[in-house]
Amino acid sequence: MGSLSRTKGQSGERELAALLSELTGRRIARRVRQHAGDSDLVGLPDWCIESKRARSAPLSLVAREWWPQAVTQANAQGTIPLLCFRADRQPWRAVWPVWPVWAILPELRTPCTSFDDAVMGDLLTWWRLCRRLSLLSA
Repeated sequence: MGSLSRTKGQSGERELAALLSELTGRRIARRVRQHAGDSDLVGLPDWCIESKRARSAPLSLVAREWWPQAVTQANAQGTIPLLCFRADRQPWRAVWPVWPVWAILPELRTPCTSFDDAVMGDLLTWWRLCRRLSLLSA
């Protein structure tokens, strides 16, 4: 990864952390020492947050590369994947598994394995669902 790309990614992580902190009222922070398999942001128990900031974000890239990475990391940690991404001059978007939407049916909670099992929307929609379905731990 080139230094410009790394800088853009780190800047995106800080931007996303600030936005999620404002939305949730929790202290969301960038994980300073990141290792392969770690989430990019910390502060939301039960969620593994992966942040992507790029010039463009075609759905094929989101579905074939970014989402599988987020799912693999979350499954390894036993958490729920949340992929947040933003292309240049675009708002932040979020992808999360569909099963939390059906939180009232615990038998549906299985590891997400496919982009077909995911929902994509804006961050506010994700947050409203979390609050409505009580998907955040204390």
